This record gives sequence, structure tokens and C-alpha cells, in this order.
Amino acid sequence: MKVLYIIWEAFATEDIHRELVRRGYEVDHHRVSRKENTDSNQRIEQELIKVMSEKKYDFVFSWNYLPVVSIACNVCKTPYAAWIYDSPLRALWHCTVVSPYNYIFIFDKADYLELRKKGIPTVHYLPLAASVERYDTYETDEEIEEAYRAPVSFIGSIYTENKFTFYRGLNWLDDYARGYVDGLAMAQKKTYGSLILEEMLPPDILDKLKEIYGVDKPDDLFTCQKYVGQVVLPHYITAMERQEVLALVSERYPCHLYTHRKTPSLPHVINRGTAASFKEACHIFRSSKINLNITLRSIRTGIPLRAFEIMGSGGFLLTNYQEDYLDYFEPGVDFAYYDSYDDLLAKIEYYLTHEEERSFVAKNGYEKVKKYHTYKNRFDEMIKIMDIEQMDGDEA
Repeated sequence: MKVLYIIWEAFATEDIHRELVRRGYEVDHHRVSRKENTDSNQRIEQELIKVMSEKKYDFVFSWNYLPVVSIACNVCKTPYAAWIYDSPLRALWHCTVVSPYNYIFIFDKADYLELRKKGIPTVHYLPLAASVERYDTYETDEEIEEAYRAPVSFIGSIYTENKFTFYRGLNWLDDYARGYVDGLAMAQKKTYGSLILEEMLPPDILDKLKEIYGVDKPDDLFTCQKYVGQVVLPHYITAMERQEVLALVSERYPCHLYTHRKTPSLPHVINRGTAASFKEACHIFRSSKINLNITLRSIRTGIPLRAFEIMGSGGFLLTNYQEDYLDYFEPGVDFAYYDSYDDLLAKIEYYLTHEEERSFVAKNGYEKVKKYHTYKNRFDEMIKIMDIEQMDGDEA
């Protein structure tokens, strides 16, 4: 089987390549840059058409959905498998999503159901995965464990970096509108398991937001209301939430943070800079008694990649509540979740003082991810949905 793999600056690029090769597929790469317009780009489109005309591929694959790839695949009548790990992804509202050659795999069930209800038949629900086989090659000895040992750790952005501060446009709102938006943000921050922002923006507030973020374009289904409700405000809330959580936890327990920038607003946090590689992250997950996951609020119900990585590395996961976890994992057996700040602190105290139970949960989470949530598992499902004859990877 021949696969054209469209690569860009994405996570887990090598994990996908490794799985495709393991299955015995012949894999060619074609690189694109997300700095370019991947919605409509004639140069990229013609390059891809030329590549696919010169060699017959069984399917094309990319992380996230790239409309320009869909256009080229439609011309060449080649199946296109796109696996989404960003939520929301604006490209999912592009007119090309209905192409009959598309197979779009979405990890957030709420996003998937919304598009299905809109009559989009090319979307399918597929959670993310972990490369447990690769993680198992990273040996964490006593010296490494000592270097990363921590009661509580968190790896991730606190969303105050310049590239995420588009929510500062909210400062241009008048006092009434800003008060309404802040009140809405506070309500959402206390609501776990659903995203209420978009439908709670009244016309008068939305008109003021359009003055900042732009009016709707006639051919753009990703409206200003969606952009504010699913991108701007969720990032704003996540920035507040992550700082609040880390402040609360670090005032009570040693809390190690691995992030891109200094955090003077969090004086009790032990900021250790960035985790330089996933190998280092894997050591951190294993050496920390509790690994926090504080999900970006634009992910409505889905399980983020970081959660699979923590469990797949053998770490103990304590995460905010997300509905999709309950389809695959048992709380208190495979992982733990919190649904309020008080619950978070109670769970941290409990699992720090119940070591055997904490180890039991971490081991169960690891075993379940290893058995059911690897890239092999996911590609088995993709190939079945695409109805492409699968080579037996174990014999290849």
C-alpha cells in the first residue's frame, strides 16, 4: 500500500511515520508549511496534483485538515485521511470538507457531532493516541527519577505568550460589554464538560466584538461568533484557569511547572523551563507523583493528546473533567478527574497520601492505553472506515 504523508510542524509526526512503516506501507513525504495559506494555494495544489499524478497512492494522510490537500485529492480521486488534534480547527468549516474523497477523523466528540448535525458525512469520531512502544524505550533510572521527582507537575503553556494574547482585544470593549464578557467567562470557568460561550453572546455584545475581530465574510462559515466563542474566550479562560490552579496548588504543595516563559505572577511555582524533548517529558510524567492536565477550554469534550501521553508513559493523571474520558477510562481506576478547585485540592491531598492506590491507578491507565489507544489501534480503525484493504503489519 502506498501512502503520501503530508508533513508540517505538527506533534507526533514521527509516530505516524513509524506506524505506517510498521504496517508495511510504502511512505512518501511531502512537506508544507503552516505559515503558508493551506486553504487555497495554487502552488501547493499543483505540486500535490503533480506528485499524485506521477505515482498512484492508496491514500494521503495529514495531521489536521488542510483544504488545499483535499482539493488536490479530489482532482486525483485519491482518498484523503485527516486526523484532527486541534480544537476548534477553522478549516473544518471550509467548503471542501464535503468532498467524497475526505475521511476526517475528529478527536473531540462534540465537534464531530456538531458537524454531523450540519449534514457533513465525511467526518468520523476518533480519539487521539499514545506511542507506548516508543515511550517504553526511554528508561527512567534512579538518577533520572531523582532529577525530576516532584509531588505535582504540569507541562504546558499558561497562554500568556504573545502568540496567544489575541484575547487582549477584549480590552477595547466598553465597560458594559467587558463586564458581560468577564461574567460569561467566570460562568464558563466553573462549568466543566460543556462549552456555553458561543450561544451566550447576545447580538449587541456580538456587534461590539465584530468591531474588534472583524465582521463575518459571506463565504466563511466560521463566523465571528464562533471565533470569539470557540477561540478567543476559551484561550482567555484557560490563561486565567491555569494560573489560578497553579497558584492554588503551589501554595500548598511543591509544584513543578515546565513552560516557555518566566512566571513572576506565580511566586510559589518551581518553574523549570521547557521540557526539551518528549523523552524528557516522559521522565517527568513517570517521576512526578501527580501529573496535572488542565485542558484548553476550546476542547469541548475530547481527551487531549497530553492525557494519552501521561498515561502511556506510566504517569498518574489528574485532569479536569471531560466527557469523552468516561467512554474509555474508569475514574479512580485508570485516572482521576476534578470538577472544581476544591475537588482538585482534595484529590491531590488524597493521592499524595495514598501511594499504593496512586501507583495502582497509574499502572491501570498505562495498561489500558497500551492495549487500546496506540497508533496501531487508531490506524486499524481508520483503514476499516476508509474500506481500504489492509496489509498485515505484524507480518510485513
